Amino acid sequence: MTESPAFTYLRENYDRFQAELIEVLRIPSISNDTAYQPEMDKAANWLAEKLRSMGVDNVEIFPTEGHSVVYGEWLHGGASSPTVLIYGHYDVQSPEPLADWKSQPFEPEIRNENLYARGASDMKGQTLASVNAVEAIIKSENLPINIKFLIEGEEEVGSKNLNNFLMEHHDKLACDFSLNTDAGGMPDADTPSICYALRGGASFVLEIFGPSQDIHSGEYGGVVQNPIHVLSRLIADLHDEHGHVTLPGFYDKVRKIEAEEHAELAKLPFDERFLMKHSGAPTLWGEPEYIPAERIGARPTFEVVQFEAGQPKSAIPAKATARISFRLVPDQDPNEVHSQFRKYLEENLPPTVTWNLQFIMGNPAVITNRHSPEVLAMKEALQAAFGKPPIFQRSGGGIGAVLMFKKTLGVDSVLTGFSLYDDNFHGPNEKLHLSTWKKGMAALVYFFHNLVKDN
Repeated sequence: MTESPAFTYLRENYDRFQAELIEVLRIPSISNDTAYQPEMDKAANWLAEKLRSMGVDNVEIFPTEGHSVVYGEWLHGGASSPTVLIYGHYDVQSPEPLADWKSQPFEPEIRNENLYARGASDMKGQTLASVNAVEAIIKSENLPINIKFLIEGEEEVGSKNLNNFLMEHHDKLACDFSLNTDAGGMPDADTPSICYALRGGASFVLEIFGPSQDIHSGEYGGVVQNPIHVLSRLIADLHDEHGHVTLPGFYDKVRKIEAEEHAELAKLPFDERFLMKHSGAPTLWGEPEYIPAERIGARPTFEVVQFEAGQPKSAIPAKATARISFRLVPDQDPNEVHSQFRKYLEENLPPTVTWNLQFIMGNPAVITNRHSPEVLAMKEALQAAFGKPPIFQRSGGGIGAVLMFKKTLGVDSVLTGFSLYDDNFHGPNEKLHLSTWKKGMAALVYFFHNLVKDN
């Protein structure tokens, strides 16, 4: 059987693709720090030039109230051909703590077939996997398919201006579905993955106020209650001894896990040994009646992600603050969780303190049709590239764009990716496994072929 020209193109241009990835990884496009605005603009311009150079039409950089969106289209397939909106983001997380990096975060370095740099896996490498696959098709074939690119610069800060962009350019972005390679999480380099559900979330900042200022712990200890003690007790009481969240009403709308899905999730490799290895935790914790894969993707959670209070002095502090994150599953409403949490605080905080609760943001969970034609096309593509069928998993995290595309554009997303569990995205020594990345590009070429075959 004759090999498709696109695969030959990928093979002949792989070294260039890798060099281009290294080039864009050198740009510190950190979206949560205004000091890096010039680098954000540089990364957007780099991507726009990349799209233009490979033959994408109507490439534009659209400003938003925050960081720009890069758009381009290749609509040569005709009106009867499928239209795919490819999503990506060019912004990255801050690299701190710098002391924990073995090489400089924005000076990419290859070690043992891994490319180390901030953004290598999340998500410049994943974005360019899609871009390069499309380049191979544009440059070597006449495939009857339509492609649109939307690459944003605010995913790492909550995609806060993306939905306004979608509403403003609704007609331009019309498509059959979206392809999103930001939902990685391959358990190993040989096992591809398709994600069919993402958890939502509700984030808060809770402030507990005690005395009007820091006061001497000797003079006032025993008569003025310490805000640290109050906040610590509150946090501890929000879980029972088995890891269940004690917030009244929290589980009322949580879907039951059906026997068929339980059996499939039980086959996944995310068991206790795997998760302990990749987390470094001495043992797992959580609801004992659910297997780890269910606790990660199908059950809601309550976490404290930051706690600030006190000074290294003998004083009762005036304030204690916690940043709190609820991960939510399908049918849970972030606004209802907000009301439940506020009522809980009203009923359980003592009169010895005052408090303030800020509702930072909330998004519902997403669950997609794992049997749709485009998902089945991706399943076949991943099996062709990796030599084994993909696993289907629920992700514990969330991607704001997926929900926005569903609500505003009315389209579902095919969720895959080629990052590994030990790629350390958001942490020091982030990396991309290069041979997996190479297979990922081939899988995407297979995917586009399958869409045309099935159309």
